[in-house]
Amino acid sequence: MAALLRGLCVGRALRGLGRVVAAPTATHSQCNNLRRDFHRTAVRPQDESKSDKTFTSSSSSTTSSSTNYHEHYQAHSAEQEATASQGGSASDPAAEEASRSNTSYQDQSGEQGEEYETEEQLQARILTAALEFVPQHGWSMEAIAAGAETLGLSSASTGMFNNGAGDLVLHFIAQCNSQLTEILAEQHNQVQLGQAEPKKTAESLRDAVETRLRMYIPYIETWPQALSILLLPHNIPDSLKHLSNLVDDIWYYSGDRSTDLNWYTKRAALTGIYNATELVMLQDSSPDFEDTWNFLDNRIQDVVNMAGTAKQVQSTGEAVVQGLMGAAVTLKNLTGMNQRR
Repeated sequence: MAALLRGLCVGRALRGLGRVVAAPTATHSQCNNLRRDFHRTAVRPQDESKSDKTFTSSSSSTTSSSTNYHEHYQAHSAEQEATASQGGSASDPAAEEASRSNTSYQDQSGEQGEEYETEEQLQARILTAALEFVPQHGWSMEAIAAGAETLGLSSASTGMFNNGAGDLVLHFIAQCNSQLTEILAEQHNQVQLGQAEPKKTAESLRDAVETRLRMYIPYIETWPQALSILLLPHNIPDSLKHLSNLVDDIWYYSGDRSTDLNWYTKRAALTGIYNATELVMLQDSSPDFEDTWNFLDNRIQDVVNMAGTAKQVQSTGEAVVQGLMGAAVTLKNLTGMNQRR
């Protein structure tokens, strides 16, 4: 019995020893798990701290660069203000020129203009340049195209002129009228300033018409073509307008200030003289168109004589009327009709 009890005690002891031996292994595995979890937990804050450091460093670099930029801008602004204060009222011409609005233009030839050019101004430049080619090409679109090419423009720019050769002829007439007006105005100013003697009406009319017709001489060979273009129905209104303005300016600078019916009769008479002299000029083959100017002298003298005759007729008519009225009053007095009753 005692032996049996001893065996049981030994078995219990051995079983307890086995449990003690097995327990460290389980404890060791649990410790390993705890160490692994602790290591992961420890590593994660390090990674997060690294990313936070990276973000913090990038933010700090951005902030520092922005701070540097603002500091540089403020320093540059301070320098500009110091320069402006030192310069006083004096300004930099280059800066002012850069601040101005750019209203210049540049054509195909590369020429730079100071101001913007309108379409009308461009057309006038082309037509003026085309006059050089009229003796060669006549009053035609070819002359206009050649004039455009001399300005560095394409020949397709002739599409700007809907009236074609009519625009060229009318431009030339307007240009000649403007030149004559400037000449007459200058002569008038000289007379007003006492630098020249005033001309008689006949002399002033004659010189003005001759000066205007002499402007046709460089184009005299092709001028019949120009007249045929002006007689086209769509060109007649503008042609008559230019002729009316021409005659009116000639009479004005010749001293005419009439406001009655004579205003119309004088201009109608000078218009007929101008047109007739122009036709004579086209057929004149004398040196320096002497026959044309002689014809002009005779026609101007006729106008002056006609004006004098009209004044004489008017004076005579007034005298006759006054005489008749006086005779009527005398007759009434003789018959007693004017006696008071």
